[in-house]
Amino acid sequence: MRQRPAARDPAAAHPRWVTVRAPRLRNGAGGPDDDGVTTAVVPGLLCLAVVGPVLWVLWRRQARLAAALRTSRAQFTALVRSSPDPVVLLDDALHVTYASPAVADLLGLDPAELTGLPLAHAVHPEDRRVLLPALRNRAGDQGELAVRTARVRTGDGGWRLVQATVRDLRADPEVGALVLSCADLTADREGPDAELLELALTDPVTGLPNRSALVHRLAAVQRQGPARATALVLLSVDGAAAAGTTVLRAVTSRLARELRGEDWLARGTDGDFVVLVDGGLADAEVVAARLVATLGRLATPAGRLTASAGVTGLGADVDPAEALRRADLALRSARAAGPGSVHRADDALRSAAGRRSALSTDLAGALARDELRLVFQPVVDVVLDRAVTVEALLRWRHPELGDVSPQEFVPLAEESPLITELSRWVLREACATVAGLPGEQLAVAVNVSARHVGSGELVADVVAALGASGLPASRLVVELTESMLLDGHVAGELETLRGLGVRIAVDDFGTGWSSLAYLAGMPVDLLKMDQHFLADVEHDPQRRALCRGVLQLGTSLGLPVVVEGVTTHGQLALLREMGHRYLQGYAFARPLEAGQLADGGWRTAVAAGLAVGTP
Repeated sequence: MRQRPAARDPAAAHPRWVTVRAPRLRNGAGGPDDDGVTTAVVPGLLCLAVVGPVLWVLWRRQARLAAALRTSRAQFTALVRSSPDPVVLLDDALHVTYASPAVADLLGLDPAELTGLPLAHAVHPEDRRVLLPALRNRAGDQGELAVRTARVRTGDGGWRLVQATVRDLRADPEVGALVLSCADLTADREGPDAELLELALTDPVTGLPNRSALVHRLAAVQRQGPARATALVLLSVDGAAAAGTTVLRAVTSRLARELRGEDWLARGTDGDFVVLVDGGLADAEVVAARLVATLGRLATPAGRLTASAGVTGLGADVDPAEALRRADLALRSARAAGPGSVHRADDALRSAAGRRSALSTDLAGALARDELRLVFQPVVDVVLDRAVTVEALLRWRHPELGDVSPQEFVPLAEESPLITELSRWVLREACATVAGLPGEQLAVAVNVSARHVGSGELVADVVAALGASGLPASRLVVELTESMLLDGHVAGELETLRGLGVRIAVDDFGTGWSSLAYLAGMPVDLLKMDQHFLADVEHDPQRRALCRGVLQLGTSLGLPVVVEGVTTHGQLALLREMGHRYLQGYAFARPLEAGQLADGGWRTAVAAGLAVGTP
């Protein structure tokens, strides 16, 4: 018989293997023959005694955090469900993970049916290329707000223009989603609240009253009559605005310390400061000289500041706009004389009287000599990516003095009945030019003067211009300033124009009377936000908050807002991010001659501006 081979010891076959035998216990207890069991067990028990409580504490803490997370999620869900505004949550793939019950009222769809659907299916194809990439990009700061606008399909197959305030909470473990709070841009909204009104009257950088508040104050002073002498100081600080927020606030603090108890400090346009002085013209000169001197001693990283000032008296016969014009004329005269100068408006008026007289005389015949012409600047809808309106702007080329600024000759025209004749001519030319554009459906906006409105001839002139040109009334926008709304005669004129189909715009909104009560009750179709709101908007968070506030104010009144003076692509991108839809300025195109408008070349410039400003 063959013998079986002896069993091989695995340890022998594999020298690296080690045989471990259990220790022998004697009487159930360790002893000298236990091969070191005692030395191994005791430290293990000690380690368990130390680690056990730690693990218990960690487990309890984890349990509390999990409970807190569940509670937080429940609270968030309750808030979303109870929000009066429709709320939609999106995941990273931009699929709907939740839609609040209010979505049913907005879109006519069952919110439960939306869960899991791609957002792209609901958004208009023309709006997807801008909206979807912007939503996919993660925000630089968790929770950063952005505003997006797009057309969204409704349950009946139609489209509704929806504005969504977007908060990126994808990195938040409690939410993990994009949160879209939606609003129907065509829905009626409640009236403006006090916080928005206060925001509209305050300069966000310095905290001082802004130009709108200043005009309110000037109007109140005018109503007081001659009972109390008051004068106006307009102070220009060279380089302060460019030096940044810190320097501006230091300037504000220095000026405030130098003023007397009854003097009132405000912020003007172009970075200027305005002081209402309790006293006459001589008191204003003393105050102005003191302010100019103290700013000259203020050192900044860019060096010492320099300042100039213009002063003028206030009276019952001088309206706020005229008072500011005189102060500005005095300031320009002081600047020409050099830093540290203080000039009176009367002296500046005398030095400018010769030029004004010559311009006023020549302007009377400028129309007959074909020296006047219109140029046109587009207003662009950045949601639909196209120009929707062009604003007609009057220009004068003097045969000897060359191009005369509208800021110089328009006030001259408004001081005489000539302005009504010019307004009538602008209406006819603007309507005829736009009506003659081949294949275009652009609207045209025309500024009208207070004299033209007050003449009682505006409605007849509008009807004549529309009839002669063949332009539909819906493609004409009549622009007027805020101060005209205070004239009781205006409401009737505007109601008649709107009955014809003409749209009414409030120009330079935020720089005049800013009477929200009048705006709420007047026949107005849109607001044009003045360009001074854009000063340093790219770098100043408070200025950006102000721009958002103006948009919210217009939305609360049910009025679209056109932003004027958009000059850089950075401003364009930022305003688009905020949700501003209608923009106008050099970022798209400079004012175009009638020939440039007719040949359609302006569309290329608008398209280029939109491409650069796309987020």
